[in-house]
Amino acid sequence: MWNRRLALVVTVLILALVAGAQAQQPYETPPVLQATDLAPAGLVTGQGYSVAPEVPTVWMLGEFMLKADVGTFTPHGLELLRIRVAELAAIRQLDDTSKTAEFAKAAGRAAVRPVASTVNMLAHPVDTISGMPAGVGRFFQRVKLGGEAVADAATAPDKSGMERTAAAGGRIGTATINALGYEEERRHLAKKINVDPYTTNPVLSEKLDSVAWVAFSAKQAVNLTTAALMPYSMVMSTASLTNNLIWDMKPADLIALNRKKATDMGASDEAAEALTENKYYSISVLTALMAALERLGEVGGRAEVIALAATAANEDQARFLMGAAQMLAHHHEWVTPLAALMARGTMVGKTVAGGLVVGAPVDYVAWTENVANFARRPDFAASSLDIWLTGRMSPRARQEFERIGWRVHEGTQVPAGN
Repeated sequence: MWNRRLALVVTVLILALVAGAQAQQPYETPPVLQATDLAPAGLVTGQGYSVAPEVPTVWMLGEFMLKADVGTFTPHGLELLRIRVAELAAIRQLDDTSKTAEFAKAAGRAAVRPVASTVNMLAHPVDTISGMPAGVGRFFQRVKLGGEAVADAATAPDKSGMERTAAAGGRIGTATINALGYEEERRHLAKKINVDPYTTNPVLSEKLDSVAWVAFSAKQAVNLTTAALMPYSMVMSTASLTNNLIWDMKPADLIALNRKKATDMGASDEAAEALTENKYYSISVLTALMAALERLGEVGGRAEVIALAATAANEDQARFLMGAAQMLAHHHEWVTPLAALMARGTMVGKTVAGGLVVGAPVDYVAWTENVANFARRPDFAASSLDIWLTGRMSPRARQEFERIGWRVHEGTQVPAGN
């Protein structure tokens, strides 16, 4: 009897110690979630593809594994997963077109390609700007925005205009074939099949290269096969479908237009150049970012945000800032007008009433040290604190944010705008 009582006491003490240790854990570890916890079931499995069931959450984005009959893809974040799924139909359409007898005849008349047909991809981007963290989590801490950071982000500011345009051509999503007129043919082909001509999808980019080169070199229009419908098939990119700029304007002209927009918003020449020449912004994402800032009208602080955007150190960061700008533009137009923008690690909007608004295009926020420091920032003292997420927070993170005084809005769907 005594041994049983002793065993019971020891068990209770052990359970109490374990519970106490768990209660003392100050932070969470970002979890591995089920794909269906982050994405709609209709997106996870479809014709010719499936998403791996387990999804690590790294830097607040799901690291998805998309396995399809046309290739395997690893999109970071739900938004990019939607785009990659939508691109599958276009890949099949181009693949089927290349197998037709008509295409084979045209290919026989096409010239040998002058250079390797490959998109400028950065499969494993390396941090090159002041040792910045690789993920979007860097925007939930203090980010240096002085002249040195902008200078580091710029690429050879002493180059001539023509040299700078050529350097910008080395950005992600840009085709390397430079035959006069070919790039225009490729853009027009992308428009016909409703995809981003500057996609960073290597499989789609290669198919665009091949079909466009045959049409261009053989001087013959290629009749496309009919595309199969896919879930989310209207998703071209985070740029609006009605934004024909990326289809109809030459890349150099579009880069120049975005640079002018930046300076018109008050950005310095150095910051505008650093942003528009940042290789981690595809031309589509750059254009979408500037369109979102335009939607904010005369709201102050856009120059400060442009300087922040110029420091993006990989594609994930560039897409995060573009998405954050779209969320704040939507809030300004449809929820509460903003009086100013601020760069407080990430983009922050300030309402006329003095409240602060944060737009976070992320999938899952755990209560990490980085997130906790962001939520508790002393310079966030305001009449109200609102954070809008495209995804959601862990129960612990939401509880902690609300305890501090934040209003948490999860599952925000934001149209890109025109």
